[in-house]
Amino acid sequence: MARPPRRARGAEGAALALSVDRGSATPLHAQLSAQLRAFVLAGRVAPGARLPSTRALAAELGIARSTAVLAAEQLVAEGYVEGRAGAGLFVSTRLPESPRSAPPPRRPPAPPVPPAPPAPWRPFAVGALDPALFPHEAWARLLQRGWRAHGAGMLRQPDPFGWAPLRAAIARHLGEWRGIDCDPGRVVVTAGMADATALVAACGFARGARVVVEDPGYPAIAEELLRCGLRPVPVRVEAGGLDAARIAADPAARGARGAFVAPARQHPLGGVMPVGRRLSLLDWARRVDGLVVEDEYDGEYRYAGAPLPALTSLDRDGRVVHAGSFSKVLGRSLRLGYLVLPPALVDAARARLRDRPPAASIVAQPALAEFVASGDFAAHVRRTRRIYARRLEALLEAGRAWSGLLDMEPTDCGLHVVVRFGPRMPAGMDDREVSAAALEAGIVAQPLSASHARPPRRRGLLLGFAGFPEEVLAAAMRRLGRAAEDLARRGRRRST
Repeated sequence: MARPPRRARGAEGAALALSVDRGSATPLHAQLSAQLRAFVLAGRVAPGARLPSTRALAAELGIARSTAVLAAEQLVAEGYVEGRAGAGLFVSTRLPESPRSAPPPRRPPAPPVPPAPPAPWRPFAVGALDPALFPHEAWARLLQRGWRAHGAGMLRQPDPFGWAPLRAAIARHLGEWRGIDCDPGRVVVTAGMADATALVAACGFARGARVVVEDPGYPAIAEELLRCGLRPVPVRVEAGGLDAARIAADPAARGARGAFVAPARQHPLGGVMPVGRRLSLLDWARRVDGLVVEDEYDGEYRYAGAPLPALTSLDRDGRVVHAGSFSKVLGRSLRLGYLVLPPALVDAARARLRDRPPAASIVAQPALAEFVASGDFAAHVRRTRRIYARRLEALLEAGRAWSGLLDMEPTDCGLHVVVRFGPRMPAGMDDREVSAAALEAGIVAQPLSASHARPPRRRGLLLGFAGFPEEVLAAAMRRLGRAAEDLARRGRRRST
């Protein structure tokens, strides 16, 4: 129980408005020293003022003298109090003359609160992958083996183009899977598409150059080009991708010296660029003395028929930069991708990278090199391709119940489907409104119009399916259909 403080008298008595709480977990001497320290800091006792003796404090508070001595010694050690031989204890004269506010009472620190885990992906998030499909055990072994075998080498000055065995493995994989004949010396390991875009912008184009981008397309590419000092020019595309004839006919694209395209699967519309259009694009690049950057966004995932050859495999004049990423197969957190540069850009890229630290972490590169070289990467692609094909079919089947309201466009590749608004949806319905209604129902349905840079903007939704089991997709499609139906009903009422 706390003892009530006695009434203070005079300058010396101000320091005696003290109490101790024997039920507190704080030791008595610490309570006493904390209160005296607070009095000094608050100016309740002036510098040079005499304090009661430890004997008097002990008697007044009903504590052992040794407790009062410990408190006094603590204050002396901290410089708040000084002892004078034969005279007693005094407030130090070296304290500032102006009073200071007493610090707040010290409280024990609160136990650390662990950070909340990231929220799981909601269906139908585009780009979401199923973490259960990642080869966790094999990857852990590869990381450990790579560090044990190459740890010292990884701590040395790295090759600015990346871990040599990984570059060799990428070159072999591209030769076998995409028909690209390239020397590992032309392969650069990157930290993803933004890093790759920045390198190509710096080495392949003059500052301020016009560069064509697909519209609709992947907005982050245009944003990165702007950041790098280039002028992205959106040119309208259909499902078959960019048409060189449209570039020539677009006044804004006059003088363009390059183009960023996704011929394996146009994002977001999902079409595959025909061979004739690919050859026309290469011919345009020759005529303007420019470059074409081929973005293999999710080209590994084709569920029917043989894939068309990569644009790079058709290039005979060194006009194409091939950009790929492992994030659509293994996950975003890996943050590793690659570029295959035409021979004319290799020296410029090496000079550009020589004086800056690599953006791509070296730690995972030996593990990824072995994963690709051993054939395990290709096996993982084949396994996930079968799973994603089943999930795509489950989504298409669930979507048939909402035909005429939400019409899914058939696709045989990629990791998302495009949904158009059918005749049961009121004319002029804003896809952002439908996306907001879906979010209220716990679903992510990205509006297609957000992928456009300029009007006219197509209306629709993008539904990712790769990261979710079939039953989750079916249930989410029911929620989306009901949300769209309710919104359409309200829209028809407003129109009447």
